[in-house]
Amino acid sequence: MTGASPGEGLDLDSTSLRDYFAARLPDRLREIAAAWESARAAGWTAETARTLHRLAHSLAGAGATFGFPAVSSAARRLETHLKPVAQGTAPAPDDATVAELLAGIRLAGQAPPDGG
Repeated sequence: MTGASPGEGLDLDSTSLRDYFAARLPDRLREIAAAWESARAAGWTAETARTLHRLAHSLAGAGATFGFPAVSSAARRLETHLKPVAQGTAPAPDDATVAELLAGIRLAGQAPPDGG
């Protein structure tokens, strides 16, 4: 095993990578929704808050990398909202606010990618 990343050596502007990201987006959204449900069920422990924050951070970066700026922006809003909770400096977020931010990510995922 070489330790290469899955996209190493590939053109990041390629349609196939954008298509791959788009195809994986529903799974990533389900993973984020499941992490939110886990956080709520656990009473927003530090671990569950960090997990949800990490997933939002990862999606924000991937959206930018693969030409989905609307997804990136929406995920960044969730990430920013969760950061103080994950750091333990804020109480659990309001469920309605998180639901609205998640809906924004889902809606952004329906927008066509840049350059595609």
